[in-house]
Amino acid sequence: MRTGQGPGVPSSVIAAVSTYEDAQRTVDYLRSYGMDAAGLEVVGAGLRQATRRRTVGVARLTGVSALQGAALGVLAAVFVTLVAETTLNGLAVVVSGFVYGVIVGTLWGLFRGLVRNRPDAVTTQVLATTYEVRCPTDELSVAQTLLADAADVDDGRVEREVIAGAPHPQQDAA
Repeated sequence: MRTGQGPGVPSSVIAAVSTYEDAQRTVDYLRSYGMDAAGLEVVGAGLRQATRRRTVGVARLTGVSALQGAALGVLAAVFVTLVAETTLNGLAVVVSGFVYGVIVGTLWGLFRGLVRNRPDAVTTQVLATTYEVRCPTDELSVAQTLLADAADVDDGRVEREVIAGAPHPQQDAA
């Protein structure tokens, strides 16, 4: 629902299309002929729920985390070499920082990969099967005339073909 419109604003379906992009093209077409943009709505219809498993490659995630850990370990080792006094030389501190960074990064990535790929980790989405273009009932005749004119004009524009080919609920009922 658009801002500025209450739930009691009566509206009518002027076109029903299969993709959101086609619905947006229809709204743009109507706006280009002077219809008020605040009154036009794109509403998802025919909602369905889709559930799918999220899978993240454990080996890939572990490898990327190991590289990140190595970089962080080298950065920490360089900092320690510059700031603290140690009995080791600088190269030994950097190498040990690299090794510990790889170990910690690998374990962290493995843990993340196993948690993300557990059997109960599913993603649920609500998807629209069709999109309705709606307008206020007092502008319904203007919108229907503009959409009917889109079928009559042949200027080669693809969006006119999409708009003209959109099923209109009033035409289907007749």
